[in-house]
Amino acid sequence: MAHAELDRLQACLNSALDTLRKEMNDSQLPPLSQHSSVEHPLDDPNFLPSARLFEARRLSLACMGELKNLIQSPLDRCFEDKLSTYGIVCIDMLIHTGIVDYLADVPNPSQGVPVAELAAKLELDSKKIIPILRCSAANGWVRETRDSSFALNRCSRILIKGQPGWKLVALPGFMTLVETVSHWVTESEWKLSRSPLQTAFQIAYKTPLSAFSWLIERPKLFIHVAGHFQVFGDTSTPSVIADYPWTQLETPVIVDCGGGQGGLVSAILDAHPSFEVIVQDMEDMVAVTGSIMQERRPIQIESGVLKVEAHDLFQPQPRIGNEYSFILRHIMHDWPDEEASQATILSHLARALGPKSKILIIDIIVVPNVDATATTTINSLSHERADYIIPSHFGSASKIISGSSMHMMAMFNSYERSMNEWEKLVRVSGLRITNVYPLRAQASIIECALDS
Repeated sequence: MAHAELDRLQACLNSALDTLRKEMNDSQLPPLSQHSSVEHPLDDPNFLPSARLFEARRLSLACMGELKNLIQSPLDRCFEDKLSTYGIVCIDMLIHTGIVDYLADVPNPSQGVPVAELAAKLELDSKKIIPILRCSAANGWVRETRDSSFALNRCSRILIKGQPGWKLVALPGFMTLVETVSHWVTESEWKLSRSPLQTAFQIAYKTPLSAFSWLIERPKLFIHVAGHFQVFGDTSTPSVIADYPWTQLETPVIVDCGGGQGGLVSAILDAHPSFEVIVQDMEDMVAVTGSIMQERRPIQIESGVLKVEAHDLFQPQPRIGNEYSFILRHIMHDWPDEEASQATILSHLARALGPKSKILIIDIIVVPNVDATATTTINSLSHERADYIIPSHFGSASKIISGSSMHMMAMFNSYERSMNEWEKLVRVSGLRITNVYPLRAQASIIECALDS
């Protein structure tokens, strides 16, 4: 009896894993292990894998997701997805309670700590800690080394205080926001609205303000969320530096619009010190960024190579002409089409461009969920695909993209755009796409210039 889909998925997964293994060996990387209590080089957000390693990793995840979809009972999957929201709660509990930090500091982190000890040290109820830790273990975040004793694994080290995962603790009220989406889309008076002031966010947080305005009124929370955005952006930084031909830019100055804490321009300067860079952001953010840059890069601040300035993206761009190229990293997905294009963000930048200027939109390109043979894999680093049974959007390996699109919709009435949607948005702003650069990250670089 032929099991066509199962056989093809198994062959595809074997091929992907063989490539993964070979690329790791060629890069002299140690074997992967979930039982290890130390970080693997692949876990480092600053580590840039080879293109083949990146693709093999993504294809392996896609195969495993498709295999699960093929063989898991639909009802079991329904139960699993319904209960998966508790996984979010468990990650936040590992961080908020101090469990992760405590487990990281024990003398022998691989042996594990009895729940009774955790309960006593952290003043918690052991009967509540056990289900939290077992749910976390099922999701691969900790190990149960023996009955009711738990240890960190390799992955959970990303949640230790100060690490990138620690900065991704959910916004207070996040679960209320998630619960509100269904009502907003189907029943609310705003269900047909595309305004960023009429979203699930306003309903959940009981405010007329936009999400950004609401955060600005809460400085401590604003700084936390800015760190969250920085982590999301930083995941693409090594690839942005390596996979875009910066030396081909004909402009001496790069302006990072909405550049946050300046992480990207710092990386650009490290790799290409001949550029001058400017970080633009809202006034509240600029005060933080200026302080960070003054501490980390005082010589470049004093020499004028690096500038930090306040600028509202909805106002005309003050940096005009052939001297400047502009970066928009994870900015456009925050705004619906009307705010993003005509007479607003992109159009302001278009009016500031000289003939040599470029706009680099660093953002996600959604690949439609259709058969791989029916679409161009614009955000794939390789033109060769191991097996067409894997969807063109890489299936389960695209969950971050689809989840981000849902979050942008709930917060801002926006979404992650497909290539067709990007082309339309760029065209109506008086621009044209000159190239698209796939990255070893979730995002791609869409290079734009004036439409002559």
